[in-house]
Amino acid sequence: MTSPPDHLSRVTTLIFDVDDTLYDVGNGFTAHRNSEGATDFMVQVLNFPNASAAKKVRDEYFIQYHSTAKALAVAEEEGKLPPAPKGWPVGKKRFDVNDLSEWWAKNLNFKILGERDENLVQMLESCPLQMIAFSNGPRKYVLRVLREMGLSKCFPDEKVFAVNDVLPHCKPEKAAFQKVFDAFGVKPRECMMVEDSMKNIRAAKELGMATLLIAGVGKLSNSNGSNGLAAAAEATKPGDAPVMDDPAVDVCIESIAEMKQVLPSFWVE
Repeated sequence: MTSPPDHLSRVTTLIFDVDDTLYDVGNGFTAHRNSEGATDFMVQVLNFPNASAAKKVRDEYFIQYHSTAKALAVAEEEGKLPPAPKGWPVGKKRFDVNDLSEWWAKNLNFKILGERDENLVQMLESCPLQMIAFSNGPRKYVLRVLREMGLSKCFPDEKVFAVNDVLPHCKPEKAAFQKVFDAFGVKPRECMMVEDSMKNIRAAKELGMATLLIAGVGKLSNSNGSNGLAAAAEATKPGDAPVMDDPAVDVCIESIAEMKQVLPSFWVE
């Protein structure tokens, strides 16, 4: 853990990523969502011939956008989706972010997230600062994750920004962050971005935000990573693994559960 810098005293708003931030990358849920969770949707809904063909397209665009929703939207624009089935309305888009949102919310195995962490729930519910969830995932899916974790009270619907709310942009694009700032009437310097993604951490720092990097359990004590599940999850976002000593990182911890311990001033009324 690193010591917090003095300028964090101006923070009034905490903006949390969801996946691999509010739960640990090593639990295997991200690996599940980014592998069969994505490819099954592409085969069953977008008519890809098999999982291998779906994975090739998804991975190609995910590397650029770090969002399955935007990856598939751009893939369609560039003609990488299979031909429309017979009878498909002329001019109607094949990919709809709401379809992905519904499919993931209903079909992913949320049991992989594990038991609710009541200590985490209590810690976040007791924080007096404004808290916002900002995810590159689609809305119904994000709300389902928060509900499964017992965090819906911490992040009610009106405090959740999903990729649906910022498309055609997504993190780490400046325009995506600006929509959040505008919606809540906050300035970047008043906000801290809590993230696992280095792309998003660097973008947040360039905008003037404070940053808290969630490295993943075992990362600070073991430079080789904590376990195979963490490695599998990070393999789906190459080039975006945590860099603890990056100048864009103000504070680095392994798990969100350590946040109050490292930043106790955020819990003072």
